[in-house]
Amino acid sequence: MSNFYSGQNGRLLINGTAAGKVTNWSFSSSMSPLSTTSLEDTDQTFMNGLRSLTGNASLYYYDTGGVSNTNSASTLIDKLIKTRTTADDAGKAAQAENVTLRLQVKEGNIVKQIEIDVLLTNATMNMAVGEVLSAQISFQANGAPTELSL
Repeated sequence: MSNFYSGQNGRLLINGTAAGKVTNWSFSSSMSPLSTTSLEDTDQTFMNGLRSLTGNASLYYYDTGGVSNTNSASTLIDKLIKTRTTADDAGKAAQAENVTLRLQVKEGNIVKQIEIDVLLTNATMNMAVGEVLSAQISFQANGAPTELSL
């Protein structure tokens, strides 16, 4: 029997913990071919080169009502954006932190996923009249995926 998947089947895990209030995630993998063409060749030839993987996710920013911070958008933003380490030096802050993301498609007992260690490269927050406060993050994989079952 064939299965189609929808957004309701998607999940995002941050360092092993399911993120709440995720509206979407996506990733893109690309490879840069390396030329193996010699001077005497009449046609270009190539071999597989370096791969890269980038992606993004959108999450609603929400308040857990005083319970320990489980706001996934805040968790990711706090990994990238850091405050000054000293009040008198505007150029010094803690380093950004790497994150392990697991992007999943789950239908019953069937789980398809990719797990990657990432560097967050961008965080954007959007506030607009008539809309829920949301955050968008972009990421760059740091090496090959640690798990892949898509």
